[in-house]
Amino acid sequence: MKKIATLLSIPVALVVAWGGTSWFVGQQTETTVRQFIDQQNQQAAGRGVVQELVSYEKSLLGGKAITKLKFDMPPFNEAIGEVQFINDIQNGPIFLGGGSAVQFGSSRIHTQVDMEALDAEKRQALNTLFAGKAPLDGHTVIGFGGDTSFNFTVNPLKFAEEGTNVSLDGVHFSGDYGADMAGDVDVHMGKFELKDATTHMQIPSMDVTGTMTGMVAGQVLGSFDMQAPQVSILAEGTTEPVLFDLAVKTNSDVQNNEALGSMNFSVNNIKGVKDTVTKVNYQLEFAGLNVDGLKEVSQLQAEMQNTLSQTDWNAEAMETPEGQKKQQELMEKVSKNSEQMIGLVFSKVLKTGKSRLHNVLTAESPKGKLNADVDLTYTGQGAPSMTDLVAFGPNDWAKMMQGKVLLDADKAMLPEGTEMLLMPLSQQGLLKIEGEKVKSDVTLAGENVTLNGQQMTFADFLHLLAPDAGAGAAGMGATPDADGSAADLGIPADLMERIQKEGMTPEVMQALEESDDVPPEALEMFKQLQQMEQSMKAAEEPAADAKK
Repeated sequence: MKKIATLLSIPVALVVAWGGTSWFVGQQTETTVRQFIDQQNQQAAGRGVVQELVSYEKSLLGGKAITKLKFDMPPFNEAIGEVQFINDIQNGPIFLGGGSAVQFGSSRIHTQVDMEALDAEKRQALNTLFAGKAPLDGHTVIGFGGDTSFNFTVNPLKFAEEGTNVSLDGVHFSGDYGADMAGDVDVHMGKFELKDATTHMQIPSMDVTGTMTGMVAGQVLGSFDMQAPQVSILAEGTTEPVLFDLAVKTNSDVQNNEALGSMNFSVNNIKGVKDTVTKVNYQLEFAGLNVDGLKEVSQLQAEMQNTLSQTDWNAEAMETPEGQKKQQELMEKVSKNSEQMIGLVFSKVLKTGKSRLHNVLTAESPKGKLNADVDLTYTGQGAPSMTDLVAFGPNDWAKMMQGKVLLDADKAMLPEGTEMLLMPLSQQGLLKIEGEKVKSDVTLAGENVTLNGQQMTFADFLHLLAPDAGAGAAGMGATPDADGSAADLGIPADLMERIQKEGMTPEVMQALEESDDVPPEALEMFKQLQQMEQSMKAAEEPAADAKK
């Protein structure tokens, strides 16, 4: 009898242990869900999409989490607004059923759209769009060490209204990642088709594979590869569609607290454009961006987006003094944040001699090739304010960057009539036309520039590019200083010195208005700058009073 009782107690003990373990991991799941939402919000900061955990109900062997996705930017804020999701949670350590084999982990989450939370109109629209099927079906397994694997499916959809037809054969995305956001992701999109009165576009399929190595400043680090072969676009009035293979590859990393990476965008096997171009490739490389500065920029972007989402300029909101005051305060805050953004970029993101941007554009056709290469490195010092930037002259900008600009193109590749347009640029020395080639070679070295072998100042080079804007004073009717400084705006030297020392005070503004030597364009620019500064100060005063 005692032996039988002992044997019977074994399954009872296992059930108790299962229940205890499930209760414990259930406590951990809520923390994991909250961390996941925080990570997603960091990644989406400034993009008009915010997630939130509406509620979390615990039970012995599982629970239910209600999450919400909110869209703050048009057009999705008006068309969708917000969508709520039901997440049914089953606690481990062992999972049975659920459409999969035996699994081990702390929690398994089944995610679907909360259709009952939608109003009747949106619910009917989704039912029609997805032919009565669930829009989304997702499964997530959280491992004991915090590792997460996921498998989500967006069901096929069809839309037809007012002559516009849209269809999608569904999207499937899956992957796994750890607590540090490192892992793999795979996305497959079925056939997408859009047809209206003017355009018929088809994407037979699109695949994205990626390896995540972490996240910084809301951005996922790693390498990603997107392929969309045989994209087709048939425009109105044409009988032959444009066909091409689209591919995008990105790579990003952090080394020595500096962000670096690359992006390659290519369109290959182009057909249907009368052999004008058969291949286009754009490549971007960046390096030397301070990670701490990028984090602050990301936070400020989120703050600006939050402020913008509160603005409402419709007649109802603006018909009362209180409404007008609120909207004005919000816009003053956005203006202040814009000034802060400029300061952050120059003081904490860009690194002198290290921050680099390299752009390369290549194109090919049966008639020839084109190559444009722009490689620039930041060489500026300090953190210029918006006032400083507005007052910058050519040589002030010259001190901000160094590098090379190269162009090499076959004339035959350029559209007919282009050669006549290039003649003035050739006569100015900006371009060299050598036989069947069009070339340009520019070396920027501070205040000195080498243009196709000819030495000149940056101010003279800028004047060649834009005669009415390059040497600011020349475009405003005044003679620029020899050094191409900020006085090129046409402002007398004594007044420019006051602006730099005192800022846009009422006294300085009055002196500018009374001077006969200040160009009208410059005066108007400084009036706008003064108004911006006054708005920023007005926005700061309530905050300062609140702290007292």
